[in-house]
Amino acid sequence: MSAFFFDHLKLALCILLLISRLGDILSTWLVTPSLALEANPIVKKLGWPFAWFTLVVCFAPYVSIQASLPLLVASLLVSASNSAKIWMVRAMGEAQFGRLLFRLASTSRLSHALLATWTSCFFMMLTGAVFCLFYPDPAADAGFWLGGGVVLYGVVLGGYSTRAFIRLFAQVKRLRAQAQPVTTAPGEP
Repeated sequence: MSAFFFDHLKLALCILLLISRLGDILSTWLVTPSLALEANPIVKKLGWPFAWFTLVVCFAPYVSIQASLPLLVASLLVSASNSAKIWMVRAMGEAQFGRLLFRLASTSRLSHALLATWTSCFFMMLTGAVFCLFYPDPAADAGFWLGGGVVLYGVVLGGYSTRAFIRLFAQVKRLRAQAQPVTTAPGEP
């Protein structure tokens, strides 16, 4: 089996990337069909046509096998992360889950959400770095590129989650400010 895989490596990686991208897209659709909960700002802005367009990454092995490995690992990890949320969001409903996140943000601090996210991302990136440490030669070791994919996932998750939390907590702050009664007359300090 492994001989067949390596004899057809580009095709095999192309198929694995297709599976991973479809996993990401379909799990995203199951979690947030309206993309209201989508953390990726590009997909959130450009919508489903762009999400489907990302399937072109499947052809990365025909450009660079090394570059396709981090893309594959990161996409598989995104699919796994999304899939873990499907049952909860489907049970609650997308809007109700969004309201739950809003309620949690209104009773917490942005620094707490970011610290937890960054800690998780740190350990994810450290895992990838360990792979790179044990497979240090990018020219000879696929493990280096697979570890790079874990690091990439940690970076992407940290970036998108940070942006999503900042937006969520800013929304809470805006609504609190709108709800504050005016206690001074205009022009008074």
